[in-house]
Amino acid sequence: MATLRSLAGLNDSQFSKIIKEQRSRQPKGQVKKVRSLLTTIEHYVFAWDKVDCCLLVKNLLDVDTWAEGKKNTDQKPSADRLLKITLTDAPVFEVENVQTNLDGSLIVLNGPQGVACVELPSNLPSLEAKQQGLCVKSARSIYIDQKLLLCNSRVKIQEVKFHPGSPTNSHLVVLTSDNCIRIYDVFNPSRPEKTIPVGPKVGNHSLHSSMTSGTTFSSCLDEAVSFDFGTPFEDTRTSGDPQKRDGVPIFLFPVYVLITNGDVYTFSCSVQSNSSRAPKISVIGPLLMQPAALDNYGDDACSLLCLPVLPPVLVIANRTGNIHHAILLPRAATDDDDDSDQNPNIADDLESLLSKASLTVMDVKPDSVLHVTETLELDGDILDGSESFSADENVADNEGAVQLRRDPACSSRYFVLHDYGVHGVVVPLVDTLSELASKPDSDVDQDETKRVMLAETVVEFILCSRTKSSAAAPPQGIVVYPLPPTLLVLLDSADLQVISLSRLLKPAVKTVQTTSTTKVEKEPFDTIIRRQLQRTHSQPKLSFPPGTELKVAEVVKLFSRSVQTLREEYIMKQDAVREALEKKSRLLELHLLQQFDELSLIQQSKEELTGVAHQLAEKYEDSMEKQRSLTERVERVLYEIQRRSPFMTDAEKQMGQQLRLVETKLHSLTQSLESLKRREQLYGANAIQQQDRNTTIGHLSEEQKTSVNEALALQSADIAGLLRSLQQAKKKLAA
Repeated sequence: MATLRSLAGLNDSQFSKIIKEQRSRQPKGQVKKVRSLLTTIEHYVFAWDKVDCCLLVKNLLDVDTWAEGKKNTDQKPSADRLLKITLTDAPVFEVENVQTNLDGSLIVLNGPQGVACVELPSNLPSLEAKQQGLCVKSARSIYIDQKLLLCNSRVKIQEVKFHPGSPTNSHLVVLTSDNCIRIYDVFNPSRPEKTIPVGPKVGNHSLHSSMTSGTTFSSCLDEAVSFDFGTPFEDTRTSGDPQKRDGVPIFLFPVYVLITNGDVYTFSCSVQSNSSRAPKISVIGPLLMQPAALDNYGDDACSLLCLPVLPPVLVIANRTGNIHHAILLPRAATDDDDDSDQNPNIADDLESLLSKASLTVMDVKPDSVLHVTETLELDGDILDGSESFSADENVADNEGAVQLRRDPACSSRYFVLHDYGVHGVVVPLVDTLSELASKPDSDVDQDETKRVMLAETVVEFILCSRTKSSAAAPPQGIVVYPLPPTLLVLLDSADLQVISLSRLLKPAVKTVQTTSTTKVEKEPFDTIIRRQLQRTHSQPKLSFPPGTELKVAEVVKLFSRSVQTLREEYIMKQDAVREALEKKSRLLELHLLQQFDELSLIQQSKEELTGVAHQLAEKYEDSMEKQRSLTERVERVLYEIQRRSPFMTDAEKQMGQQLRLVETKLHSLTQSLESLKRREQLYGANAIQQQDRNTTIGHLSEEQKTSVNEALALQSADIAGLLRSLQQAKKKLAA
């Protein structure tokens, strides 16, 4: 896996050297403007070579092994591999934008006067791995609608993007200067599948007549300059139930279109169903923007971005460097066009709308309103932070325009490309809205909604490529490599700058929000330290074009700003943290000493309590012995008292009756015993006489004799027991 340290050597690789060589071969005097000539597919980075009209491909995983082998002199460095993809039909127009589709099978090349698509080889990893050094491979290229987009000079291409809902990842969405959005299938590029007019009307001239005849748009008409896709939702327009095609749900993607005067139009479309029975696409707009502004938040809008969150958050950029953040919400029932300018509590109204708005997927309604939550003004010059972008320059073909690029690794962050370099913007509102969307509506209270609106956006000047007095040096492309999060910037001088995204400014640390009904919790000390170390601004990385000479005053001013940033954002904050740590350390030491004193007191108390416990145990044992002796004495006294009492108790009377019954039974048993003895004597004498008379007569067996003896023995034992009981009873009665 390539690391940040290894990616830093990308600027010395063959990939970067070829880009620099081709840059030196380009003719002088070309228009300098922001372009997007870099893109990535997994760990491959693609760059457009304007001289040879080909794609240069570099495997970022190779940068690690190549850089390590180059540093290690004992080990032979591995080959610096590079893949060059030539096109079967190279574009004849100037390429200003390069981007890939979702599965990485297609790359689109577009400029103001044409669109072409490149089919990448399916065995790209094997081709790149087999070769050592430079490898050349040919790829098929396709022009999109040559008759309209390439051969018609009256139509200028404003922006091109792949449709994210394409089942085959082959549908292109093209925005042109005639205020139309056309959807093409790359594999059927001769004509568009759908044509959707957007923006202001063109009077009585039809779309067809404006392209075939000499009629062109008047300069006073505002053109659509940018568009972006929103979060998709299921199609329920016809029957109210989710529509399906071949068992797959049909999803509609909202499309937001920006006009030069700042107006925003929107519609929803899908490329899954192109049948004639599909509902007609209705364009909504321009959307009402609140709070209202006289200039409609600028008449020089140039770029639009939709952040992936619900409700949608739109980012609108102007050429002057002003960036507006707006939330698309349903219009309140009490809002009127006449009183929108007179509403002094628009923030409160926005909170109430946000609390009532559904944070789930929803379609855009005609009465939807764009609520502008904040406006950012970017620094135009590193030497003068108060300077904004110049709005007096006569620019053409988007020269000097500001472009917005989404960060695929972080949904709440985007990048701003302009003539002075690159800015990074983090919008905490996106993360907060995502958290609210994951909660049930009953758990979202007004305090959380208010906290959403108070979240501050973080703006950082990441890379500075020029000063106000020097020539324009706009970036020619940026890409984000996710592992690790790294920003690759291709400058106008063909230098590749590698910037770690983990070192950028982050949103302020959230403090614990408490109410009167909740228990106040102490803020953790580490949270306090992180908040104190939180940087509010930083010094951008400087990368001026070769040959740039700064005046002494500018060097001194730049040095002073760097020292001031170092002092305010690092030294002073670290000193404050050091004082806080020392104070906390002293408090902890005092607390520790206090705890030691309390521990010694506790030990003393423990010893005293142990002695008292022993004494109490001894006293308890003495008390138990005395209690037993007293109990015995009381029993003896009670016995004597009872014994000497002249009256018999009920128990004694009952016992006397029982003894008399026993005595009666014993007397009867004694008589029976005497009778048995007499019978035994009689039967014994008769038996002897009979035995003597006739010895042959049968007699008892041994077992019978044994049984008789046992029976007699048991009766004798019972009689003896009764006699003993009788004697004991007589003794008790006599006593």
